[in-house]
Amino acid sequence: MKKLLTILAIFAFALIASDLAFGQTTSAQPAAKRQWYRIQESVLKFGVANEFYDFRVKERVPALKKAGYKHEEVWVAAAVGTAGSLYVIEPLDDLSGYDQAQNRLTKALGEEGARALGKKTSQYFIDGMTHGWLAMSDPELSWTEQMTSAPKIAIVARVKIARGRGADFRNYIKNDYLPVVKKSGARGYQVLSVRYGGDAGEYITLTFFDGFAELEKNDPSNASVLNRVLGEATAQKTVQKTVGVILNVERIIIRFRPDLSILP
Repeated sequence: MKKLLTILAIFAFALIASDLAFGQTTSAQPAAKRQWYRIQESVLKFGVANEFYDFRVKERVPALKKAGYKHEEVWVAAAVGTAGSLYVIEPLDDLSGYDQAQNRLTKALGEEGARALGKKTSQYFIDGMTHGWLAMSDPELSWTEQMTSAPKIAIVARVKIARGRGADFRNYIKNDYLPVVKKSGARGYQVLSVRYGGDAGEYITLTFFDGFAELEKNDPSNASVLNRVLGEATAQKTVQKTVGVILNVERIIIRFRPDLSILP
């Protein structure tokens, strides 16, 4: 997706909380504060995925760690979405790093070293198929504090909200949809608001699961799950609340790759 995420994502995401981004393993913690996330979607060339994965583990990750990267997650398209899509998500303390004359890799590797690494990285990806977002987590609308281990997959929904209906969307998620998520059997739920790189009024939501069988049975956006949790009559009334508020939703599924990630 430029398309994410329908990520990041998302996302969100992030998909995400300050102590549990798109899959960080932690102990249960209180609700997190708002957190910036850098989300990048790229598309691998056909037939190079395994070669790129090997390069990332052996060369790119060590270089990133040398440059001071502490947390950078990798997710890949799973079953649906653009084949070869790869999502990189990094939590940021703030945006001041973008003010630096030299980026982190250039400072750590020197100009020649950073240029060589960038050239080698780019050879695996389709030109013109990389897109980035800066998004902010919304803990009040999320449910991740109970997650004590990384999920295996996530549904990422890119949600477009009607102009002037942001408050209605937030109220719907907080008071109507989030209670369903908590009873659905999903592992967790994360909401990100897109600040830069996407449309005004765009959100990224991530619903976490441990596998496709669990997703099929417990996806809270499915009518069967809404009916199971709320009863058919209440479920129909709940869905009607989104009319005129949510204009469009794109959904993909992504798989977490801890072997390709940098985790705290």
